[in-house]
Amino acid sequence: MLDAGRLRKLVALLQARAQPPFPCGLTPVRVGDVHVGDSQPAIAAFVAANVKEFFLTKGALVMADQMRDIKARSAVFAEAALRLRDAGLVSGWRDELLAIGRPPIAVIERAACRALGITTEAVHLNAYVDTSALIVARRAAHKQFDPGKWDNLVGGMVAAEESCETALAREAWEEAGVRLDSIELRRGRCFQTCRPVPEGLQSEIIHVFDALLPSNLQPQNQDGEVAAIERRTIAAVVDAIESDEFTLEAALVTLESLTRRNGIESPAGLFVDHDASSIHAI
Repeated sequence: MLDAGRLRKLVALLQARAQPPFPCGLTPVRVGDVHVGDSQPAIAAFVAANVKEFFLTKGALVMADQMRDIKARSAVFAEAALRLRDAGLVSGWRDELLAIGRPPIAVIERAACRALGITTEAVHLNAYVDTSALIVARRAAHKQFDPGKWDNLVGGMVAAEESCETALAREAWEEAGVRLDSIELRRGRCFQTCRPVPEGLQSEIIHVFDALLPSNLQPQNQDGEVAAIERRTIAAVVDAIESDEFTLEAALVTLESLTRRNGIESPAGLFVDHDASSIHAI
């Protein structure tokens, strides 16, 4: 039997980490009149000095947007990302494009999103094997973020031009060797993290999914980014979350599912309907 009070306390503690007071002194990043991110002042000054289409005005870093389309805006963001990389101001280059806004007004290299405080989207899967157990994964030691921490079996970014479902299917195969086309998915709620990190500002909307995997399925990592995959009781997972063994995002993804499935009320304003338009930064 899950302890509702314990789960509510855990959610509240993790919400305080995921949604701390917004940092003071950041420079808004705008495309025309549209707010797309928030950067450290030094990053904003660097971009304005090195990318001619950006300029600083009224305390904001602004891309002039007269008559630009998605392709033209994306080219400007690509130049900004490359300049930041070459100056050593961003690392972990992935050659992966993520959307800016929804519907997207541009795309940008994933590695530059935190430096510019651009909101990204991710999908995570709670992989149940029965009503009392989950399959979880340990992140590889070489991962840039949260190496060695425990994670949901499946989790990853939604790339530009992907739907959440397409991204989830791709990540399920890459991270666990699981084909989702024959597995029933239940879509949960979503939540937003927005917190300062060493790279800048992490602003991310996470979409939660649940699935009941066949008992004879043996997930196997395909991309080398997972160090171990284990089946754990839900009670053991909650204990590990309480001991800070899971990433912040994976812990909240798990708790979203457990509170939803068991009718446990969550702190107001954290978990919302999967249509994230009301919490998106744009």
